[in-house]
Amino acid sequence: MIACAPVSTAPLTGLRVLDLSRLLPGAFATLMLAELGAEVIKIEDPRGGDPMRQLPPLVGGRGLYHLLLDRGKKSVALDLRQPASAATLDRLIAASDVVVESFRPATAARLGVSGARIRARHPRVIHCAITGYGQTGPYADRPGHDLNYVAISGLLAADRPVLTELPRMFIADVGGGAMTAVIGILAAIVGRTRTGAGATLDISMHEAAMYWLMVPAARDLVDGGRDAPGDLPTFGDHACYHVYRTKDDRQIALGALEPKFWLAFCDAVGRGDLRSRQLTSPDDQAALIADVGAIFRTRTRDEWLALVASHDVCLTPVNRPDEAFADPHAMARGVVADVPGGRTIRPPFLREAVPLAPAPRLGQHTQDILSPLEP
Repeated sequence: MIACAPVSTAPLTGLRVLDLSRLLPGAFATLMLAELGAEVIKIEDPRGGDPMRQLPPLVGGRGLYHLLLDRGKKSVALDLRQPASAATLDRLIAASDVVVESFRPATAARLGVSGARIRARHPRVIHCAITGYGQTGPYADRPGHDLNYVAISGLLAADRPVLTELPRMFIADVGGGAMTAVIGILAAIVGRTRTGAGATLDISMHEAAMYWLMVPAARDLVDGGRDAPGDLPTFGDHACYHVYRTKDDRQIALGALEPKFWLAFCDAVGRGDLRSRQLTSPDDQAALIADVGAIFRTRTRDEWLALVASHDVCLTPVNRPDEAFADPHAMARGVVADVPGGRTIRPPFLREAVPLAPAPRLGQHTQDILSPLEP
């Protein structure tokens, strides 16, 4: 279990974030801000709240992802579609530093929560819109989800499959939407201390996914790249950087990219005859992958890990999440922490976690938040 830092020492203590977003990208972004010490007020529709509350799997009738990602937030029930809510929302925005929303541009404009509308009335506010395709362009008001954004960005395919099957994580939502939004928000906070002005952040998950494409698409980005010889041995075509099955049908990852690690691997498995074949022709690599695969099938995963423990070899198990949490290195580093209702993963940008309250009930803090703002 990891230690928790006093709330007063968290870097974003005193910052108020108004979260108008729905579903995963905004929820993950504002969770990170809460972990950094910000006060996050989640504005939800009184008729059911954020749909994430009902997404399966359910624990005690509440969505598992809501319970995990809405920790540390306060819930205010407010129907943005009702004209009577506009004045209340405006007072909330006036008392906030950051507004996060995830509506399509036309919807945000209709609800009066667009960047242009909010910043015109509250120029010190940082408005962050997390959308699929951004605020402008022919796709701006198209619907979409993570799969669509990684597909259209080129990340799902490129010249060769970057992802051979759908991963059990949301690349564009979390890596693209949430983390890109938090980077932009933190930069805007720093900028405001210098200029006194807020910012309008247009976070497109499509474009954020494309940003991740920089290395896989390097040949298309650098003049002459298409004709440049050679390639990194990191895309599944080389035996030294590959995932293999073991005797017990578990998976193990070999990352012997540098020559010294390949040589150490060959020596550890007693196959000195493979030392000269690390970066051979594509045809030989296909044969070498088969050869190394046959070697790994002679022992169980744990036997391989024990065998190479005394060698300088980049060999690791392909862990399930429960195994990753129980890994001795993760435990020694305090990566997983006990929290009310379960456990959480410590944010990598903090050595100590800020204690967060359990996810709120719908509208739990409505009276407490709105009463002091009444005219």
